[in-house]
Amino acid sequence: LRIFSTVRSVLDKEYSQGKGLEKRAKKLGLKDKTELLLPPVTSLVSCETRSRDWGDLVTIHKDHAFAYVWSSKRGAQSGPILRQDGWNVSTMKVPPPVSTHATSVAISSCGNYALVGTKSGIIYKYNVQSGNPRGTYPAAASLKKEKGIRKEAGDIRRTFKALEKKMKLSNRASNIEKEEKDRVQQAAIENRRQAKLKVASHSGFAVTGIAVDAVNKTVISVGEDAKLVLWNFKTHAPHKKSPYALPAAATKLCHVRDSDLAAIALEDYSALLFDCSTLSVVRRFGFGTRTNSHTAPITDLGFSPDGRALYTSSLDRTVRVWDVPTNSCVDWLGFNSAPTSLTISPTGEFLATTHYGKLGISMWSDRSYYQTVHVDGAAAMKAPAQMDDPAPLAEVESSEDDRKNALARLQSSSNTSPEEQVEEEDEQDKGPATAKEKGLITMSGLPPAHWKNLFHLELVKARNKPKEAPKKPASAPFFLQWRPRVNADGETKLKPETTETEEAANNDDDGWDAAWSDDENDQGFGDDNGLPRVENAAKRAREEETADTTVTKKPKVTADTIVAKKPKVTHYRSHLAELLERCGSQKPIAGRLFQAVTDHIATLGPSSIDVSFNSLCSGMHDLEGGLPLLILACRWLLEACKSRERFEAVNAYLHRFLHLHSNTLAGIDDFPDDSKEGSPEQQEKEADELRQQRQEALKYIALLRKAQQSSSEALQNKMKNTLCLLRHFSRMV
Repeated sequence: LRIFSTVRSVLDKEYSQGKGLEKRAKKLGLKDKTELLLPPVTSLVSCETRSRDWGDLVTIHKDHAFAYVWSSKRGAQSGPILRQDGWNVSTMKVPPPVSTHATSVAISSCGNYALVGTKSGIIYKYNVQSGNPRGTYPAAASLKKEKGIRKEAGDIRRTFKALEKKMKLSNRASNIEKEEKDRVQQAAIENRRQAKLKVASHSGFAVTGIAVDAVNKTVISVGEDAKLVLWNFKTHAPHKKSPYALPAAATKLCHVRDSDLAAIALEDYSALLFDCSTLSVVRRFGFGTRTNSHTAPITDLGFSPDGRALYTSSLDRTVRVWDVPTNSCVDWLGFNSAPTSLTISPTGEFLATTHYGKLGISMWSDRSYYQTVHVDGAAAMKAPAQMDDPAPLAEVESSEDDRKNALARLQSSSNTSPEEQVEEEDEQDKGPATAKEKGLITMSGLPPAHWKNLFHLELVKARNKPKEAPKKPASAPFFLQWRPRVNADGETKLKPETTETEEAANNDDDGWDAAWSDDENDQGFGDDNGLPRVENAAKRAREEETADTTVTKKPKVTADTIVAKKPKVTHYRSHLAELLERCGSQKPIAGRLFQAVTDHIATLGPSSIDVSFNSLCSGMHDLEGGLPLLILACRWLLEACKSRERFEAVNAYLHRFLHLHSNTLAGIDDFPDDSKEGSPEQQEKEADELRQQRQEALKYIALLRKAQQSSSEALQNKMKNTLCLLRHFSRMV
């Protein structure tokens, strides 16, 4: 028994049968506690009225006579087992007869009583708190006699009344005749009552459905004998007009306490609606025409919260929705597997179904709660609306080929590096929405913070700016570095007098420092703290002696002395600049030239986008290298605006680009184009190239303005048309 939360999966839990199952299994010599678990649950009912006091959920199980009480507050079995006095709980003793196996269950609206129907047609009544039996439907004769004896026990007034009645008779003969007549009359009344009970009860047939009204006055029961019986909840006697003959045997019962309507599923694939207040049949669904009825047995049924719609599920893999006032089928849903049960949420917004061969519960949302749905109940539906019902991988029976493919994928994933696996996962992720038709405007699907913060980036920077400069910590680090003649504060400490032994020790230490130095060439570049590196005095003396004695010779050119010429490396300002130059020099793919740039920008954050745009051009003094990048950026934004994809993100990129480089683009004409370096011909050539770049930049800026304006106008027109249509249709309704 499990409970599932439709809001948060963390709240899902499994009900426990109590502590000590493992210990009991070991004591009985069983392998596992699963052998002590209850049989499969066939039906359950709940009532939240007394959920704080005792159990609020009652279940019955397959081929089992007992009913069990559970507490949703504790999440475990709570309270006694509902059983009769002569039934043995232990499996080592004689079990209850098969005729007492439970087939249906109901709980009263007060939460105090539970009713269990059996295969023999008897309905047992139990107290949920104590588990004691409280009679049967129909009431047994022995219980009635005991009940009468209890009333007369200790009541002397009843004894006096009986004596006075006997003393009124004049003689003994007349008294005997009166007693004989009374005995005959009582026997006739008892025979009529027994005949009435035999007709009004489900004797010999299984009870398939039980319900209790809202005031604990009437009990409704249906069975395989095609009877509907109304019982008095208190006296356990059938109603005067009971039983009501049904057209076919009943398989399910669903009762609405607010309207006192009962829906009954029949074996002829139809459903019946019975009004318990007027004691009459008011509707019959799915009877007559084959196209407007189920073609297989009905597995479950349920009412909407307002009682105006009836849902029925069938083994023909369909669910039908019936409109109660008009007696018509308003919806017809088809599934890949047959639905076995259904229930409707208290708000009526969701429908939960279970399916044959599936372990999960499917949730469906009612579209009429979000938009207006026009229903034509007069026309018969030709085919059901097929619903998507994807099955989890854990429930799919995999074949040998599927297992081989899974093993191959597992081996390939184990051979690949983690970086490659991350790249493959990124490639499998879904991208932005694509337009179904050319010219439609689509959104990026990115988080709002990705493009909204680009409009307020200065405000974000001002808020994140530190209020004061960081202070130097007063305490020293935990691990102190030791250096010769240097104290903990970093100052060089010189001793006025040193002995020869101390100098020798210092020289040895200096030699070890030089041997373990990180500088391979030992050029004396200094240590990590900026202090001069200590050199060995003996080594310096030897170098000075060799320098005086050596003769100046022409150095030999060896392989070690030849400095290899380094290859020329191109350094880009940023990854965005590299992508712009690379895409600008390539051929377009499917009419798109800068698609890689758009995908790259979508992976960056607002601050990274700002830094990338800033690196394209630093100002008017950087036009020589920055103007070509600005032109490429304008071409990229022009292509993105014309495609009308990722509309909100592209407009945010355009706003940030113009905010950063508006002064540079506006001052292109005012910037002098004369160059003072090189020959006159070279100066004139450079001036012509710069002039062409300026004209090209101005041209792309004008095209960019036109493309952005046309896309924004198209979006505004679409929104205006949509609002007009909504206003028009709202007036029609």
